[in-house]
Amino acid sequence: MQKRLFLLIVILTGTFLFYLSCEEKGVDKVTAGELIKKGWLKFEAGNFADARSDLSAALSISTNATDSSGAFLGLGWAQLRGNQAGLAKNSFVEYLYLSPGSDDGRAGLAFAYWGQEKFQSAIDTANAALSSNSTWSFGHDPSINHLDLRLLLAQSYYELANFSRSLEIVQQYFDQSFNVDVNTPEGKTNLAEKIWILWTG
Repeated sequence: MQKRLFLLIVILTGTFLFYLSCEEKGVDKVTAGELIKKGWLKFEAGNFADARSDLSAALSISTNATDSSGAFLGLGWAQLRGNQAGLAKNSFVEYLYLSPGSDDGRAGLAFAYWGQEKFQSAIDTANAALSSNSTWSFGHDPSINHLDLRLLLAQSYYELANFSRSLEIVQQYFDQSFNVDVNTPEGKTNLAEKIWILWTG
């Protein structure tokens, strides 16, 4: 009996010391801000799945609006890059509630709406972002910029059968020499092909 009691005390003491050691080493002291920074670094390295994991973890332990805002923004973009437009839309809506007027948030939300084929919402949100900053570029990936939003607009207008507005955007921002008659089936097809080339080229 005494031997069992002694072993139990040893085990419990060892467990207590282990957890105490972990706390002293900071194992359980990671902050939301640190996780957000790690998440963005992984995002910038193209590791979107791990970025989502870090940013979700940051959100789960956030204790203030600043951290929650940063986590929602990063999570939204990481979800976009993971082809999770619906989840991204929710994250951007939450972010913009906390940080209204953010160009990065509005641009991300426009892409999320576009990914959900909610083309009018994509148009409205993209135009809001461009009205605020006509030369917008995303700080965590400068290759994503206002031209992507304008191409999103061209395709969204096309999808809503506003072919003339779609053509105007293509001519104004991408190829002034491109000219087709969008009142003909052939012209509409040529415009669709041009937009596809601009996306993929």
